[in-house]
Amino acid sequence: MEKTHWRRHDFRIESYNVLIEGIENSILELRDKFDKNEWYDGIWILEESEPIYGLAFVAFQNYINSSIYDRFDSSENRLEKYKLGEYVDDFQRTNIELIIGTANYFKHKDENGEIHKGTQNILNDFEYRFDKDVNIEDSPIFKSLDLLTERWELKKLLNKVTE
Repeated sequence: MEKTHWRRHDFRIESYNVLIEGIENSILELRDKFDKNEWYDGIWILEESEPIYGLAFVAFQNYINSSIYDRFDSSENRLEKYKLGEYVDDFQRTNIELIIGTANYFKHKDENGEIHKGTQNILNDFEYRFDKDVNIEDSPIFKSLDLLTERWELKKLLNKVTE
């Protein structure tokens, strides 16, 4: 009988499942608000859900980086490990690179100055606009959700991340 190495057991996944479930419940609250209030239109739900989905991307990023450290006992060469994901459509970037770039965009989009060059490169490779004047409909967060999941399903995206 072969034993599983302790570094191959995912000690983090349970808490991330709970976290993503909570984030999905927040989105359901907004959808309920949308259904009950005729004044609450699609732009409102996008405006209010963008930071919630942004937090999900940050959680995915944290999971990815922590898993790299757990597995390799180091976070060296993280950028190379990001390339181990599945390639997204016809782009020359992986789903992991897109998640990392989207998380970084969310964390730094409201800061003065430019977004980190590596993040800019990822967003440019996906042909995203990320300037201060980008319309909410064109937010890299929503564009990434469109590419990564059929119906913006965070549980399914977490499953992809864990693979």
